[in-house]
Amino acid sequence: MENLKNDKIDRIKYWNDDYVKYWKKMTDEAEKSSDISTVDGKVPGDYSTSGVDTIAEFLNNMDLQPKEKVLDYGCGLGRFFDYISQRSEYYGIDISEGMIKVCKQKYPLHADRFMVAEGENLPFEDGFFDKVVCVGVFDACYQEAALMEMLRIVKDGGKILISGKGNKYNLDDEQAYIAEEAARRKGHPNYFTNVKSMLEQVKKFVSVEEERYFPYRGDMRKGKYTHKMPEKFYEWVIIIRKIGGGGTPELNKFSNKYSITWQNKSAIVQ
Repeated sequence: MENLKNDKIDRIKYWNDDYVKYWKKMTDEAEKSSDISTVDGKVPGDYSTSGVDTIAEFLNNMDLQPKEKVLDYGCGLGRFFDYISQRSEYYGIDISEGMIKVCKQKYPLHADRFMVAEGENLPFEDGFFDKVVCVGVFDACYQEAALMEMLRIVKDGGKILISGKGNKYNLDDEQAYIAEEAARRKGHPNYFTNVKSMLEQVKKFVSVEEERYFPYRGDMRKGKYTHKMPEKFYEWVIIIRKIGGGGTPELNKFSNKYSITWQNKSAIVQ
């Protein structure tokens, strides 16, 4: 597994500088375009996006229950706080001290539930959580270490929701290619997942409860997906359940800083 120490300082600096302002602008715009409802009950304050609300559907499928401990892994500015806290005991971690500071200011009565922590080294006991929600964060993590840590802190029978980017999207997905180029220019942490390899490595430790694959960039917002993994796709969302007694796996590398598509297309362009 790659050495995490070399770029740890740069990663922390990145998430604590201008990105806090940028992320606040992005989430504010998303909330304004949303009906802030949930698929199963239209509860005020719930997370929603315009169009078919894929993430809300997955959150509903997590079957959050009272007294369950749920970790918002990479909570950012607390976008999922209302949804989760209305159903379960909320905990949020983020690498960004700036984002956690904002969360504590927004939710002062729950300030103790927001913590600064790196996702690959969490300050919780084994099996502390019933559920883990990791949305829009996995592609910025050291994925192998991050998934091992999620499996460590979730109890047997607990569920984990993860979204990410596939390592091989369609060659004609120009928006995906532009986004990858832009992220690289900005120095944005960006890792692409070989989902097939990832699921193969954890199959003895988890059961796959649900999976959706979005062929092109923008398909998630449009609700265009397939349940069966295609050869090429841009984004993915899965729910896995930890199998009792399975333990925590040691995972080999299944992610890369560069997508296969970007490498192939860059070679053609050059």
